[in-house]
Amino acid sequence: MAVVRSPSGQGLVQVEDNRFFIAEEFTPLFHTAAYAVLPLAVRLRYNQLHAFYFNEQVTFFEQEMLSPALRALARGTLPQRLLDGVREFYDDEQRHTAAFRALNRQCAPQFYARADYFFIGLSPGWRAVVRAICGWPRVFPLLLWLALMQEERSLFYSKGCLKHAEHLEPHFIATHRAHLADEVGHVSRDEELLDWLWPRTKRFLRSANARLLNWLVAEFFLFPKRSGLRVVKQLIREFPQLNGVALHDAMAGLDANDAYGRTLYSRAITPRTFARFDRHPEFGLLTRTLPGYVPLGS
Repeated sequence: MAVVRSPSGQGLVQVEDNRFFIAEEFTPLFHTAAYAVLPLAVRLRYNQLHAFYFNEQVTFFEQEMLSPALRALARGTLPQRLLDGVREFYDDEQRHTAAFRALNRQCAPQFYARADYFFIGLSPGWRAVVRAICGWPRVFPLLLWLALMQEERSLFYSKGCLKHAEHLEPHFIATHRAHLADEVGHVSRDEELLDWLWPRTKRFLRSANARLLNWLVAEFFLFPKRSGLRVVKQLIREFPQLNGVALHDAMAGLDANDAYGRTLYSRAITPRTFARFDRHPEFGLLTRTLPGYVPLGS
């Protein structure tokens, strides 16, 4: 067992590091033939590494993308009801990411003692692009569409982990349970903000935002690329006897694995997002990017 500080700050807890940290079906390698032949110890460690990466993803999206957008919205002119909701939304996100960061820092201080990100890495150029987009949500309301997608997906993943709670590490489950409690309300907040902002966005900007959203999803929020592959690279460092070429080939093949793609986004996973895409023809181009997305009635 590893002794870690509770994400809530209430003393020390015992993390059971001989247990899986996240449901296996939410890890990419699980969907490849290469995974089935890995020894249990290797599958266990891969699962834990991917759970750290998942926590990084939550932290990155909520801190580096969504929080700046919420701060910018709070400085603008919103109806008082929406303004109050944005401020509460922002406070919730700070609490969430503190919990996910605490788990990572305490379970893997060798990765997180000095930084929040080990697997996620952005060049200065990409960081500048992210800052430019996220600081101007009225020009780039795609951030709210992306938030709706990611938070619906997060709801699905947290519910899925709770279904497997008896097999997973209890403190990771507790963090998912706390996250789930707020995410239901956050999905509604996203929709309220979109209902107010999207109709006030000029048509040419709506079209440009849809194209940019399509690119962002394909580049960063779909099949494993740079950061996702770093998880496997770390696994190979820790188990040098593994066939690294086979594992990298397995990961590279996931972009042609439609079944895996449907574990990321679908009408079952992101139903409210897909239903809203159906109402706006500018999002028809997502049929080329999102597995399983076909506008209803098309």
